[in-house]
Amino acid sequence: MKTIIKYILLCLLTVNIVTAQESIQSINLSTAEVAPYKVELTQNKTTHILFPSSIEYVDLGSNEIIANKVEATSNVLRLKTIKEDITPTNFTVITNDGKYYNFNATYKTKPIQLSYDLTKFENQNNKQQSEVLFQYLGKTAPSLADLFMKAIIKKNKKELNIKSKNYGVEARLKSIYTQDGKLYFHLSINNKSNLPYKLDYVSFKIKDRKTTKRTTIQEVSLKPIRSYSDSQTINSQSKQDNVFILDQFTLSDKQMLLIEIKEKNGVRSQVLKVKSSDILKSKIIVYLKF
Repeated sequence: MKTIIKYILLCLLTVNIVTAQESIQSINLSTAEVAPYKVELTQNKTTHILFPSSIEYVDLGSNEIIANKVEATSNVLRLKTIKEDITPTNFTVITNDGKYYNFNATYKTKPIQLSYDLTKFENQNNKQQSEVLFQYLGKTAPSLADLFMKAIIKKNKKELNIKSKNYGVEARLKSIYTQDGKLYFHLSINNKSNLPYKLDYVSFKIKDRKTTKRTTIQEVSLKPIRSYSDSQTINSQSKQDNVFILDQFTLSDKQMLLIEIKEKNGVRSQVLKVKSSDILKSKIIVYLKF
């Protein structure tokens, strides 16, 4: 009797497994397709594509086409073929704002169009682009990080009283926010002079607060992983706000963060001194209203 019961249970188990396997259906990836743009390329003329943000990555589907960024800018890609009548192919571009672009390229002796402005196209057609995640931003999507920075500038709240002023230029660290292991520094530069202020660079360095003659000065440079604006000129009688994203860090009581704002070919440089307590006062971005 026990043998019969075991046999029946085995048969039922076999039927359930077969039924489950039959019910599993393959997933149709066509619903997840990234719709490609169509581009015509030729050998004797160069095609240019203007992207809304800086180009981070380019992958060509064939060695019959060549592509590179225009040296004077970071968001223009130029392309052409190495011979006539190439086999239809594709290429992929990823931009700094995390957008993923897919292109189908075909050869045409005389293309109808040689310049494409994707910024204009996306604004007119409200095209939603696929988005990738960058390792340096962790789990935060690039578009969300940009939204955070925009919200910080729009809120424009002075949480800290850290400033530097000379020669008619004032720099101020207004606030520090934190999100997903990143620190967002809100800097403001107010050019009250009649001369434009051309920015050379903004640096972040951790230094010892006090040193003796026998002590070696310890200095650690921190590189921002993203900023809201790349503008390098602040016109006379005007102000510019920017947000810099850095990997999260803390300071000891014997250390300080120096933010140096360097003027190109000038002496109106500014230095902001940030203490450990200022870093620990960082506000959580989730409390911002978007």
